[in-house]
Order: sequence, then C-alpha cells, then structure tokens
Amino acid sequence: MVRYVSYDGDVLAAVLERTGLRGRVYCSTQARGTWGLSFRQQPGAVFHCISSGTCWLTHGRERVQLSAGDLVLFARGDAHSVSDQPRSPKVALEAWLARGRRPGLQALGSARGAVSEVLCGVYEFDVATRTHPVLELLPPLLHLRPSAQRTDLAGTLASLQGELARGPLGSALVMARLLDILFVQIVRAWVESEPQRSGWIGALNEPVLARALAAMHRELERDWSVESLARASGTSRATLARRFGEQIGEAPLAYLTRLRLEEAARQLGRGDVGLAAVAQAVGYSSEFAFNRAFRRMYGEPPGRYRERQQARK
Repeated sequence: MVRYVSYDGDVLAAVLERTGLRGRVYCSTQARGTWGLSFRQQPGAVFHCISSGTCWLTHGRERVQLSAGDLVLFARGDAHSVSDQPRSPKVALEAWLARGRRPGLQALGSARGAVSEVLCGVYEFDVATRTHPVLELLPPLLHLRPSAQRTDLAGTLASLQGELARGPLGSALVMARLLDILFVQIVRAWVESEPQRSGWIGALNEPVLARALAAMHRELERDWSVESLARASGTSRATLARRFGEQIGEAPLAYLTRLRLEEAARQLGRGDVGLAAVAQAVGYSSEFAFNRAFRRMYGEPPGRYRERQQARK
C-alpha cells in the first residue's frame, strides 16, 4: 500500500517530501592564505555559505566576490570553484575529501593569512533521471546576501555551524532538519525577490491556483477533470484553465499527468511496490493505461525503469 504524508494544502512541503529532497554537508572549511576548492558538474544543487571572511566564486567566466553571510546555490549543480583569489590553485573536492576529511571544521591552505570559513554541501533527490520540480524553477546561480529581512537564514546558518562544532551526539538528525529548513528559506527568499517569475511556486500566492494545486497534490489518485478542479478552486473552468496556463505554463491536466508520473517514478525507484499498486496510487485505473503514459514520458515501460533504477543502487 502506497502511503503519502498529508501537509494540509502545503504544496511546497508535499513536493519536497515526495521527491525525497535531502541536504548533505560536504565540508566546513577554515581556509587561510592561498587556497581553493573546485566542484565538478553533478546531479542536485550545490550550496556554499560564507560564515566569516571573504572568498571568490568562479563559474565559467563569471567571478563573484563573496563575503560573510552570503549564500550561493547552484540549482543545476554546475561546475565551479571557491578560492581566496580567482587565480589561486584549486584542489578537487573529491581529492580533498579523500584525504580523510569529514564534516566538521577543517583547515585548508597555509598557516598564515586572512581566514575565511566556508560551509559547502549538496541537495540531492530521489529520481536522479529527472529534473527536480523546485530546482528547475530556480536560476542556475542564486546568490543571497545578508539583510535585515533574512534573519531566519542567518539563524539557520548559525545553528548549522553550531551543530558541526558540537559533535556526533544526535547531530546527524539535527543537521538533516536544519538543511531542510535552510532549503525552504532559500526558496522563500527567491520567491519574495522574484514574485512574477516563479512558476507554480509563485502560483501558491494566488488563492485560486493554490487551491487547485493543493487539491491535485492532496488527492493524486482522484479522477480529476478541469471542471472538478475548478469547483475545488472556487472558480470557473475557463478561468482556471487560463490562469493556470499563464502562471504555470501548461494546462491543469497536463500538470496533473506529469505530477502523477513523477510520483510513479519515485515509487518505482524504491522497488518495494507492485506495478498495479503504483498505477492505482497515482490515478490510473488500468496497468495498460499506466504503462502507455509512463512510456510516453520516460521512454521505457515502468517495469524496465524500475529494474534500471534498482541496478544503480
């Protein structure tokens, strides 16, 4: 039996839960003198938080100086580097971690020079073959600077650093929760700064669209039509279709189909639920219809997709 967690209309929380988005800290580095770390292209989103000092971010030909309190997120996991100066030599993250470093404050660079503290990590999600529905909306490089309106971000970052320094007693669980909170705060900050260009996340600020999205996410298996969605949203069929297309960029039932099949892919990746149960849980009355829709979106039948996902583990 497939079981979902209810978030009472909180669509963002439901999406993050369904996709299994989770944060992980690569390293917390105290860098001094001449130093640099390079990050290759990778799935998921890479983030850096500058706790103290300054450093340079290099992304292709783009160079940005970062200061204490800055946070950057590479939503597509683009290759980049952080260093004391743009031309400083860099060590690959994998080589740095292979030296026996573990999460916690570690020294990098030389014994002298200005000190910078940088927290580096990644956000990963379950369905590695698909883009993440939240990350794909964010800009490739999101740079948040400290401000009086973002005291929540500063507080979460301070708590993360405190947990890293505290030690292992329950720290892994606390870190996981703090990283969840940090991601939501990053998304909130972006939506507040870009209210007109935030896709379905921005639609959550419009009551009609928010009700439609919440209804679909809450009852994924229901036999929805545009008319029944409009009734649940308190508007007309024509108005819902028009506003949905304008804000979200696709028709309501096209969004619903994609949502259902992405959830099906996540369940198939787990490998512990039968095809018939998955099909029923995401609103398909027959395995034949489910197979056809899944193949159309993913290019292969669900059984083969599940085998391939299991082989990766």
